[in-house]
Amino acid sequence: MEPDKLIQAFTQVVEEQDYVFDHVAIEDISSLRKTLADLNQHTTESFAEAIRLWYINHESVRDAVLITEREITKVEKTNPVTQEITLTNQYRVIDEGLQKLEDKKRGEEGEKSN
Repeated sequence: MEPDKLIQAFTQVVEEQDYVFDHVAIEDISSLRKTLADLNQHTTESFAEAIRLWYINHESVRDAVLITEREITKVEKTNPVTQEITLTNQYRVIDEGLQKLEDKKRGEEGEKSN
């Protein structure tokens, strides 16, 4: 899978398919957020690899990302000069999306236990 497509597909899954994130995936979101924040080299490849290594352990998320990736026909290559800015923006979008997803799912779990 191309790194740009993986990142775009994962972002779409986080924003549009929160139902694929089970309890274990929600608990593990904080580790993904930390991994992405701690990346020494902000390259598309390292960013995508961190996401891939995380979703390998979460089958429903992985399947949703792979299906979404197949539906993405073309992702424009970023200009190397703007790539760092683009990655910073992508990181921010994914991090905010993961935080919202984590908060929402934990809120739903809290309501179920009451």
